[in-house]
Amino acid sequence: MPTLPKNANMGLLQRIRGVSVQTKHGILRMTVAIAIGLGIAVAFIALTAKEPARALTYFIAAPFMGTSYFSHMVEVIIPLMMSGAAVCIMFSANQFNLGLEGTIYLGGLVAALSGIYLVPNLPVLGPIFSILLGGLIGFFIIAIPALLQYKFKANIVVSTLMMNYVCLYVGLFFLFRVFKDPSSSEHTYPIGEDAGLAVLIPGTKIHTGLILAIAAVVFAYIFLYKTKLGMAIRMVGQNPTFAKYAGLSVSGLALLSQFIGGAMGGMTGAVQMLGLYQRFQWTSLTGYGWDGVTMAIFARNNPKYLPLAAIFLAYFKTGAWAMSFKAGVQIDLVSVFEGVMVLFIMAEKFLSGTYRKMVFADADRKRKARNATGEGGQAA
Repeated sequence: MPTLPKNANMGLLQRIRGVSVQTKHGILRMTVAIAIGLGIAVAFIALTAKEPARALTYFIAAPFMGTSYFSHMVEVIIPLMMSGAAVCIMFSANQFNLGLEGTIYLGGLVAALSGIYLVPNLPVLGPIFSILLGGLIGFFIIAIPALLQYKFKANIVVSTLMMNYVCLYVGLFFLFRVFKDPSSSEHTYPIGEDAGLAVLIPGTKIHTGLILAIAAVVFAYIFLYKTKLGMAIRMVGQNPTFAKYAGLSVSGLALLSQFIGGAMGGMTGAVQMLGLYQRFQWTSLTGYGWDGVTMAIFARNNPKYLPLAAIFLAYFKTGAWAMSFKAGVQIDLVSVFEGVMVLFIMAEKFLSGTYRKMVFADADRKRKARNATGEGGQAA
């Protein structure tokens, strides 16, 4: 049986151990960032709540305190996974596109209008059509800033942030001036009974969007890590100069990543609307787009970590939601928790001294292992 040369085996072992140090340091940074964010959140609760013990109980343990709370957590997981998958694809190409909020908003509006006027009485195929329509509008929304960046070198961060509010106010115009039910203050007519997504677990609001969310994560992972096109997108994100000299179309792949992300964003809004709402009633941006950015940062742009990240964030979002009406503490507290964690995770110098110590300790361990191996060989 052929074997690798000793030096090759040693080099492979060193590379594996080097990655191990990076992985350990990454886990350490994530753990410390979470601990700091959680500590600040707990401190805020203790200082502002009238009943701190009651508030902390709901914040920490709400998902285990009743079926409705657990159901709410799963409901939150669905848009987190879908938006996270969309952002992972865009960020993998180093495209800091922040326009998912707008795609989710208008994707939800278009899906609702489809369920009201186009396919109100068409089961199964009706929701599929509405979700695809939401994806199509998401594609066109993201295409505008993406092409502006490609053609006119417009700053993608600024243009997508502005596009979010363009989408919001365009949507509000159509909601209040064109499609509003005259008998309501800010709602459309009801979505058709057969146009919504079916309940997956009776007695809860958990709907078949959960299956679609899992499919979105699987698609994103397979696309990015198991296809040549996905590998090319990641290469563009990691080293665009090398990708260019390797014959890849850097601009084309960057645009493609944004088109796919935009379409997935529109479908996220459609799934959320058809799964949980009977009428379109969003009068502000949903926040799921920003949550998608947080998911991608937690998962380090690798979709296979999205379910874990989504469960983690949905757990504390559910706690904040329960705490807001059970203990009178503002639900926005979870945004502080989120922001602090992201701040420390994104800080390149955070725990950099610890990383150097870990590298030196690992190198020292390897040196001692080589010396011990050499002495053993001489003795033999």
